[in-house]
Amino acid sequence: MRPLHLRLLASGPDRDDVTALIADLRAAGHVVSRADDVPLPATVPRTPDFVITDGAAQPTPESLAGAEARHLEAVLAFTGGNRRQAALLLGIARSTLLAKLRRHGLA
Repeated sequence: MRPLHLRLLASGPDRDDVTALIADLRAAGHVVSRADDVPLPATVPRTPDFVITDGAAQPTPESLAGAEARHLEAVLAFTGGNRRQAALLLGIARSTLLAKLRRHGLA
């Protein structure tokens, strides 16, 4: 599974609890960014999977498009990149799968 990209929007990013959270997330293999201009590894999407803010009791979930892209990646990984098998598993036409891959930049 690819690492999650988490965007941190905290008013006090240097607080002990925030730095401990960042350290734990990074130790688990996830990417934590604080700004849009942070260079990210090639395997990590530019759009964050979750945005963490001070006022949030829970992180904001990813967009539907983000979830679809992650699911498509997972199905393709499961099929070893075989797009025909992936389309069959998803219950969609191969042409629909190809269009979705292009739309998400996964082609």
